[in-house]
Amino acid sequence: MESLHLEGGRVLEFAVRGPERGPAVLFHHGMPGSAVPMDSVFASATERGYRLVTYSRAGYGASTPLPGRTVADTAEDCRVLMDHLGVHRYLVAGWSAGGPHALATAVADSPRVSGVLLIASFAPHDAEGLEFVNGMGVQNHVLFGAASRGERKERAIVSQMAAVVRDGDPSDLAAGMASLLPHVDAAELTGVYGADNATHMNHGLAAGDDGWLEDLQALTAPWGFDPRGITVPVELWHGALDRMVPLAHGQWLAAHLPTIRAHVESGHGHISIGVGGLGDQLDRLRYRTS
Repeated sequence: MESLHLEGGRVLEFAVRGPERGPAVLFHHGMPGSAVPMDSVFASATERGYRLVTYSRAGYGASTPLPGRTVADTAEDCRVLMDHLGVHRYLVAGWSAGGPHALATAVADSPRVSGVLLIASFAPHDAEGLEFVNGMGVQNHVLFGAASRGERKERAIVSQMAAVVRDGDPSDLAAGMASLLPHVDAAELTGVYGADNATHMNHGLAAGDDGWLEDLQALTAPWGFDPRGITVPVELWHGALDRMVPLAHGQWLAAHLPTIRAHVESGHGHISIGVGGLGDQLDRLRYRTS
């Protein structure tokens, strides 16, 4: 893990995995999450020669909190990070809550971003014609329901959920998240991915819950950019069984982003769609950008 010092005294934590001269990919993690690479997710990409850049959004891991940050603010941090790494052209990928941040990076660093990969991404909270929480499990109804009740309530809910996630056994976590997990996701969470994800999330929450709270607020506020203005190729992958970010979110994005190509997988959920397939998903995106 490395640290980049930003203006204002903030620190951005990041890591780089894969061949030094491979095609660069900036990967935006979910909520909660961190820069800790997950081999169960990234191996299919690094084995094909991709160079994966991960980072911890503000408030997660060793990254300094940034109260009130927007999705667009995070994209600006990422633009500075890619400057620091000397990357001249790259792809962006985002899973779950990372999806909006991937789209934002394509806007903030449009001269260098050649394509966007969205995996089970959220649509805007105020998206016209979308009932944001419809089809979500109970925990997400509670989490996003707190967003309209003020910061004190948001912080209380996030704190309760973080206490369950932090240092939890993957099997216990799967049982506690049952309403969010179709069988294919539960199987992944209790397998190799579950151990990877526990390390990834525990690092993100080690210093506190600020990152999760800031993510919740950023996702449910205006993002700070219009995703419909993106002109580079966008590949979207969404599981039809997803109960964390229901398929309706992917369908909204597919209907409103002009350069998007959507792949709906009938037998996949929120987790299974992102485990083991990253290399193939990036190859398909890269083919479109060449």
